Amino acid sequence: MALLEVEDLVVRFYTEGGVVRAVDGLSYTLDRGERLGVVGESGAGKTAAALAVLGLLDESGRIEGEIRFDGESLTAADDDRLRAIRGGRIGTVFQDPEAALNPVYTVGEQIAEAVRAHTDRDGAAARDRAVALLDRVGIPDPATRADQYPHEFSGGMAQRALVAMALAGDPDLLIADEPTTGLDVTVQAQLLELLDDLATDDLAVQLVSHDLGVVAEFCDRVLVLYAGQAVERAPVDALFYEPKHPYTAGLLRSVPRIGDGRDRLSALSGTTPDLSAPPPGCRFHPRCPYAEDACTKHDPPLAATDDSGVHHAACLAYTGDLSGELTFSVDVIDDDGGPDGGDPR
Repeated sequence: MALLEVEDLVVRFYTEGGVVRAVDGLSYTLDRGERLGVVGESGAGKTAAALAVLGLLDESGRIEGEIRFDGESLTAADDDRLRAIRGGRIGTVFQDPEAALNPVYTVGEQIAEAVRAHTDRDGAAARDRAVALLDRVGIPDPATRADQYPHEFSGGMAQRALVAMALAGDPDLLIADEPTTGLDVTVQAQLLELLDDLATDDLAVQLVSHDLGVVAEFCDRVLVLYAGQAVERAPVDALFYEPKHPYTAGLLRSVPRIGDGRDRLSALSGTTPDLSAPPPGCRFHPRCPYAEDACTKHDPPLAATDDSGVHHAACLAYTGDLSGELTFSVDVIDDDGGPDGGDPR
């Protein structure tokens, strides 16, 4: 049994402009110790799906479908049960530490509060645990730093503090939503190294990111979202070297690479659709260079792209409904890893 099972998830937001289906029929699983990357453009539904798992959607959000964690239904759980699981068995790292940390409490107090809420430690024991967690995530002189306020931490240190807080309840699953956003590349590398050290056989990680390089470096499998739907799901190497969906191929072409000889970066034409009134059929068809008439009428399911059964894409090419063949994968990344033989990661 998978640690996390998401089945036919729908997330609707009721707004003045209409009902927005931010997530529409999403299904995936996450095993213990696995690292799953969830990627896509802004508005693809990455964060909405993560917040649905955590039960943190705002009042305008509504959920349909089923979310199970270690066999227990989270969609059927009451608020008290969700609070016990969230921050306990499921830790969360948000992208903006300035917004996630309370400026009027010391960092140590905030971590100790999480410790008290999700363990049997209290008082000095909770404080000692907070210091130990700061030490675990690589904060120098953790006992002193625990008494400092968030504004006294650099961006990278504040993000490490959020990781320490997420670990307070010894979680089985860590959901990291754009944890490297706004950090310079050196600090990004340090944070990924930290997450790599923490992601043991017992800790699963769902990494939400728009940074394909980060996902390639860290994850085992990748789930690509477009306009609220999954369009590709595959092991990380298979997806980066042999993408099977035109949208994924377009994303990979848009990644700059040193020495690739291009004067301009490749870009996907068009924009993401309005999710209050998405186009009929395949949602990517208005931007797809391979679209045929059938694509405007049929919404393709995730289908196996080969006999291995581990690589899936939502394209009519894999259901036998396209007259042509997709040939884009050969010019995304060559056999040597890139135009000049560089690793795409």
